[in-house]
Amino acid sequence: MGDLAAEARAADPERLADGLVLVLNGVYVTVTVTATVTVLGPESPEGPARCIAELGRRLVEAACDGPGRP
Repeated sequence: MGDLAAEARAADPERLADGLVLVLNGVYVTVTVTATVTVLGPESPEGPARCIAELGRRLVEAACDGPGRP
């Protein structure tokens, strides 16, 4: 994850990587606890884990001062 964060030119790649790992682990726990099989599919349109892509995008944009550093 750290390599991907560095490739995205994050100001602090390790911090971004840690944040993304926390998000992914949170989704894993949420899906396990709520017994939701599909996070982004039609079976769970209201589940809290459905916003993982948006949350990840926001973390990357904040860490890179936008979609990616020039």
